Amino acid sequence: ANDTARELQWSPVNYNTIVIHMAAFKFLRLIYLSITGPRLRRKLPVAGKGPPDGVEYSPHKLEKYADNVLLTGKILFSLAIHLSPCYFIYYVLRYGLPSTSSIMSIAQNLTFVPVSVVLAYFFRGVGRYRNGMYCEFLESLCAARSLGSGLGPREVESTGIGHYDFEMSLYPVTFSHAESDLRPREYLSTRRKGLLESLITAPLTVAKFVAAHVVARRLIYPGSLMILQLAIDPMLSQKRVEQRKKYKPHRAKLLTVDRNHIDCIFIDKRGSSDSNPNNSKLVICCEGNAAFYEAGMIEIPLSAGYSVIGWNHPGFGESTGLPFPSQEVNAVDVVVRYAVTKLGFPLDDIIMYGWSIGGFTCSCAAASYPDIGAVIIDASFEELSPLVELAVPPLLVPFSRGMVTEFFDLNIAEQLCRYPGPIKIVRRGQDEMMSRFNSIATNRSNFILLKLLQCRYPLLTADEALLCTLWNWLKAESEAERKGVAVSLGVNPSQCAGLLRSYLTQHGPNYPWTIGEGMSLKQKKELLVFLAGQYLVTVDGSGHNVLLPREYFTIPNSSNL
Repeated sequence: ANDTARELQWSPVNYNTIVIHMAAFKFLRLIYLSITGPRLRRKLPVAGKGPPDGVEYSPHKLEKYADNVLLTGKILFSLAIHLSPCYFIYYVLRYGLPSTSSIMSIAQNLTFVPVSVVLAYFFRGVGRYRNGMYCEFLESLCAARSLGSGLGPREVESTGIGHYDFEMSLYPVTFSHAESDLRPREYLSTRRKGLLESLITAPLTVAKFVAAHVVARRLIYPGSLMILQLAIDPMLSQKRVEQRKKYKPHRAKLLTVDRNHIDCIFIDKRGSSDSNPNNSKLVICCEGNAAFYEAGMIEIPLSAGYSVIGWNHPGFGESTGLPFPSQEVNAVDVVVRYAVTKLGFPLDDIIMYGWSIGGFTCSCAAASYPDIGAVIIDASFEELSPLVELAVPPLLVPFSRGMVTEFFDLNIAEQLCRYPGPIKIVRRGQDEMMSRFNSIATNRSNFILLKLLQCRYPLLTADEALLCTLWNWLKAESEAERKGVAVSLGVNPSQCAGLLRSYLTQHGPNYPWTIGEGMSLKQKKELLVFLAGQYLVTVDGSGHNVLLPREYFTIPNSSNL
């Protein structure tokens, strides 16, 4: 009884102490997250509540000034890093190597930098703590983070985190590559040098490495430039608002095998009231070198009723990392794993759609997962090195081609040759990026088709006369001219389709096909031009940066071969 009385006597004090400690912990956590938390852009619209475009976040004056300081520092630091090699060379040539005392003097003069950064973070935290909307956002963010990878569409709504547009640095990982047991085929990378060759070419390799990381990556993937992203950030935020109102997408954060975070959205058409048979199919969109899913090509498959995944390259938008080939391959790999494992789409219900440089990740996914349903390559190239001649002075072409081959081996045609399924190649008739002087004969899509046909139908492309016939068809400037070439050869579509079906029945679908044995040269020409028309679709008059017209977005199938 005495023990019970003593316990009752002390319990109110203990309870008050616990409440005080919990309140203090909550306060400190809120202060910490206010200092280190992500930037909030706006509160998104909720159906039937508030303004139709949501409420744009209005930061406190302290936060606004602190953000300006941090942003200025970030830009200056980035410029200093990129210009430091040039300045160092200039300094050495004029003054010689810097002494220890001069280095110490520079360091002392720069001590104000870390102090300014710490103060800016502190004042930003104070400003956010005094902002009611930001504190509400932090409550939702903490609730979402407590769920971890269990954060699905329902949890996004219940925690309220889906009502905000913000930087995803502290957003919980929705899906990790380790959660999937899919076993992709190995990525076909560039050849590896032997030890002796590496030693001999070491100085040149170092120069190529510097050029690739300092200059080439920014030219090949301008969308990864911080300045560009800062300029278009308000537009991307507005596009996310529009997507939320129109499609109610689920936004996800995917963890790749190399620890990058990939920002993507999923728009689910399954169960839609329109009963469109396309709803059960998923199109994974792979954007171009300066495009983002917020304002990219996802509208094309959505207009046709398909479910869609859009994702941003490493280093684009909220995706971390840099868009080098290995990171690109890992990024699209986790997107495919997410689609199959988390979203429940079978591989044969997935269509890969790649535009421009997105053809690389698109083809890599198809080569890694040969059971993928179909592939569409739009306004792309067979490999990157031939395009170097269009972008650099003639004197730098040999070095640039070698650098691109070694560090940006975007071997789209090779990857497509490893994929056994249906493929469609879309060629733009006035493609200013993929052709020289807008000439359709120099369009790089021609070379994708050529390599694919050589890989799949070697007997139909082994003769010079056959290749000349194919190029005559490819060089035709309009659909009428291409039909004229086919008519002059006597191409009979139904007869050619019958030959292909007969071969498929007798020998199966595995490539390469030996069709063409025992055929005359005329028959081979007819069949080759017919096959070219099955694989290649030309959008006459269309430029590179124009969205593909809806009528051209059709999914290839096995009957198209």
